[in-house]
Amino acid sequence: MEKDVLVQKERGFIEKFMVPQMYDLFRFGGSSVKDDEMGMQRMLQNFSGLFTEEQLRKNMEKYNLQKMFGVVKEYFKKEYGYAGDSIILSNNYQHTINSYIYNDRENPAFIHIDELFESTVIAFLLSMFKWSKDFGNLEIYSECFKYVLFLMNDVCIFGKMQGTDANDVLLGLVSGDIQILQLAEDCYWTIVVFSLAHEVAHAYLAYTGRQYSKQHPEKEEYNADMMAYHIVLKIIMEKEGEEQILEKYTYLAPMMYMDFFDLYYYTDRVLYKSRLSDPQHPWPVDRKNRLFAVVNKDEYDFDTVDGNHLYSGFLDVYDEYKDQVLLKMERGKLDKILHTERRNRMRCVKV
Repeated sequence: MEKDVLVQKERGFIEKFMVPQMYDLFRFGGSSVKDDEMGMQRMLQNFSGLFTEEQLRKNMEKYNLQKMFGVVKEYFKKEYGYAGDSIILSNNYQHTINSYIYNDRENPAFIHIDELFESTVIAFLLSMFKWSKDFGNLEIYSECFKYVLFLMNDVCIFGKMQGTDANDVLLGLVSGDIQILQLAEDCYWTIVVFSLAHEVAHAYLAYTGRQYSKQHPEKEEYNADMMAYHIVLKIIMEKEGEEQILEKYTYLAPMMYMDFFDLYYYTDRVLYKSRLSDPQHPWPVDRKNRLFAVVNKDEYDFDTVDGNHLYSGFLDVYDEYKDQVLLKMERGKLDKILHTERRNRMRCVKV
């Protein structure tokens, strides 16, 4: 009996000193739920005959987080003289749709792009573009609305990764529609580049000592947004032919990303009477307005017609979603999907 107590005490002593520090909790926290091979096979099933496995693998070699991270750092060095070579890229599932940078000046800085961010943003774009394209089809209209609502309610608010069944529903909606797949993928990578560049901008501002005080953190967010968008627009303008990475028509994708967060906050407000507030970040609509001020500068000169049309259709369903959520909530048609007690418990948690 005494031996057991000693063993337990020794084990407790060891475990106490093996508890990871804050840096480790962020850097190595979470787990990976991504299965690229399974995803590839499901894509081949739903888009049979439209591309081959070899084409998919080639596309994955060109478009992946590490490649995009490298492009962002290349352009930061070119545009701002900042290499950011010591910044690490983290990509686990930590139940957040936000990207962030951890930079405590004692440990190597790292940028985190969550697997939940990846799956949610691409699913959101697929749903919105399909909804916009087939707006007059009542079945497609209904299914796309429900899927966006699911993303906002279950995935964004509660950090729940989409399951296989949910992904199958989405793939069924867009099955065979290569145009929607292409639009969503192209806009997705522009958003990824914008997000990565936004976080690198924070590291750059810290490096140059241009961080704002804690009383005005929103100013740094605006600066990071503007620098990130500059990087996106430069890549769009300068990469051509086989080196082309971001399509010109996706130039308003960062605005769609802000609209994504706006719908997330709006859904939480309508469903749970909760007003999300983040003292570090301005409201998405304010950030979007600042981005428009950037792209309107004369130095960014390229064909924007297709991009304007795409965003116009996106905004149609963006407005429609808001109208339908409010209407259905007022009529009690969303009662079954509410997780009110769980949401209330989240409000009680203090970080």
